[in-house]
Amino acid sequence: RPHSMPTKTPPAVVKQIVKARWRRRLGPVQIAGELGIAASTVHAVLVRCRINRLNRIDRVTGEPIRRYEHDHPGALIHVDVTK
Repeated sequence: RPHSMPTKTPPAVVKQIVKARWRRRLGPVQIAGELGIAASTVHAVLVRCRINRLNRIDRVTGEPIRRYEHDHPGALIHVDVTK
């Protein structure tokens, strides 16, 4: 493993990318246009942060969608939704 990565994306830029993704749900090309960096860099950062797919984020709240899978079809699940 290398001791240093001189071409690593700076943490400040990573924060801007993640912020633009969560707040406005923009794609890599739009974020890259705003920040003046390559779309491939933006995509790599989003993959690293595991927010590269917009269909995995709830459009209204911005929270990651939680899916429940069970071994048996038709199995009931109890979800407490009170805050």
